[in-house]
Amino acid sequence: MKIAINFENLPKDGGAFHENILLTEVFKAFKGTKYKISYIVSNKKVKKILEEKDLDTLYFKKSLSFRIQNVLYKFDFFKFILDKFKIVNKFEKFIKKKNIDLVIFNNPSEMSLLASNLMYVIVFYELQHLKYNFFPEYKAYHNYDLREIIINNFLKNAFKVIACVEKDKKLLHKYYNAQEDKILIQPFVSRLPLIYEKNKTKLDFKDYLKKLKLDTNKKILFYPAQFWPHKNHKYIIDALDLMVNKFKNKDYHVIFCGYDKFDHLKFLKKQIEEKNLLNYFTFFDYLEDEEIITIYLNSHALVMPTFVGHYSLPLFESFYFKIPAFFTKDLLDEDLRKYVFEIDTKIPEDLVSKLLDIDTNKKKEVENLKNDAHDFYKSFCSLDRIKKTYNDIFEEVIYFKSMWK
Repeated sequence: MKIAINFENLPKDGGAFHENILLTEVFKAFKGTKYKISYIVSNKKVKKILEEKDLDTLYFKKSLSFRIQNVLYKFDFFKFILDKFKIVNKFEKFIKKKNIDLVIFNNPSEMSLLASNLMYVIVFYELQHLKYNFFPEYKAYHNYDLREIIINNFLKNAFKVIACVEKDKKLLHKYYNAQEDKILIQPFVSRLPLIYEKNKTKLDFKDYLKKLKLDTNKKILFYPAQFWPHKNHKYIIDALDLMVNKFKNKDYHVIFCGYDKFDHLKFLKKQIEEKNLLNYFTFFDYLEDEEIITIYLNSHALVMPTFVGHYSLPLFESFYFKIPAFFTKDLLDEDLRKYVFEIDTKIPEDLVSKLLDIDTNKKKEVENLKNDAHDFYKSFCSLDRIKKTYNDIFEEVIYFKSMWK
């Protein structure tokens, strides 16, 4: 069976890129089996990245005619006319010409709008655009209407939909009346623990520590997230303002790491400068995997006051590296909430008091929580589990396709 995975992400896309790179390692396990796996790419940078990993790529050129079709297929009227006259879109032609049996969209791609007549699986992220559509990144980049079109389309046409946690599956059913048996739960898994396990005896992470110039005498608070307003970096800045300028506690240092796609960094740095906190913050853009691991190994806590996300790759990473995690109150999936210290994102004092509390009154509780979270990670975030999920999908596709092919 021929399987093609649509790969659109670049390193600047953050967690989505790293999760999808990890999936390529999972799919390598199918090499030499009855499944032939290739990767559809439309970006030459992505093509190079994948070919350097010895992966088979299929280059799909997004021509002008394709782009026109891509726009038209977002409107039911034009889609009806095109289907009525049996006009096959460029993407569908490409897939059929390559004799692909199954397409996998490893993100909620608008390319899926052109796959209604194909057998496909799609990975779904979250529905926070319904609640937070006013954030500029949703207005400019994650267009609300486009998201709605994509979601409604794949819920009707996809063979299977993959969500990370049960909460997202339930929300798809609640807001879109989705068929629950079509939605599979497949946890995302970070590459960093695998890289660390492989290299922890080979690499001297102290060398990376020197390169990053981290002050390990400080209690490092780590927030690896793209610089988008919905990530709520400002909350941490306000909390540090209280910690340093009100409570006169100078023990903490914050590390922000992410890509500044919307020029939000200027705003954050201005806030820090106005509060006289320049010495308490370090900013990094793109970091190597080993550098991020080094920060985790020397962090006091992970702090994630995001407005969006019922799960998070950095959260899973903190579980593995046994770092206490502070996460937005009432946001996470129920299975994850018990492993974090929840914070009220409207009250910066809440983070301050809880940070001070774990350092004084709750040391035993913190140790127990870290151990429990680590055990949960090992059972929940399993590569074997991912492989089994996709193997079951592949077998089901073969079964149904045997009825006509």
